[in-house]
Amino acid sequence: MAEEKNNQESETNKNSNDSTVVSESSNDENVVENTLELILGEKGYEYYLNNKKQVTLYAVIVLVLLLAVIGYKLIYIKMIVEPKEKEGIEELWQAESKAFDENDWETSIYGDSLGFFKGFKEISEDYSGQKAGQIAQYNLGIAFMNNKEYENAIIALKKVDFNDILLGTISQGAIGDSYLQLGAVSDALKYYEKAYSRKENDLTTPIYLMKAALCLEIEERYEEAVVLYEKVYKNYPNNSSAVTAEKYAESLKLGSPVYKFKKEDAE
Repeated sequence: MAEEKNNQESETNKNSNDSTVVSESSNDENVVENTLELILGEKGYEYYLNNKKQVTLYAVIVLVLLLAVIGYKLIYIKMIVEPKEKEGIEELWQAESKAFDENDWETSIYGDSLGFFKGFKEISEDYSGQKAGQIAQYNLGIAFMNNKEYENAIIALKKVDFNDILLGTISQGAIGDSYLQLGAVSDALKYYEKAYSRKENDLTTPIYLMKAALCLEIEERYEEAVVLYEKVYKNYPNNSSAVTAEKYAESLKLGSPVYKFKKEDAE
């Protein structure tokens, strides 16, 4: 009898526990359903209830596709992009050595005649869209400019797209330098303006303000030139150009343009 009573109590407890689990599960489902109703709204929730299986299937499909994309990107980046990036950076150093250590601009652009290493031109093409390709493209433009191939320098530098403070700014300024060498003063001015107004800083901004002011002097826009010179020595008083900028501004105010002075002095 005692054993039968214990069995009955055990069964009762089990049923009670099952009831508790069902109750808790039911409460959880109610919370989820209520949350969905709040998120989806009345009409959206009604659609969900009528198409519950289909909606769940769509969610699974989206999740699988998302995981596939993430997996593909991770594999692609780790196994293809990163090794190629490293390879490109390694190829750059020989061309950079020729350019910036030896000033051998021709070889740095086109590579050595025996084919032992690539020049900036080939590297920029081989690694287009990657960091190594962008650096090579920038170096290519600078090398063209130093090799007095100004048209090619402009073409190369216009393809550079750095978002940093220095290289992106210097790229714009170097385009201005190339135009100025070709005698296209208004085009040079346009790129100097882009350079000094892009990500203002104590290093490059005064340089391109000075160059833009020089272009304005060449075009005899003296009052505008004074404004730029004043910006240099007022906004960047500790810059090495500040004293020169103040002197040039005062010279213009006295009716003695700096550009004309330089031209006469050169003669």
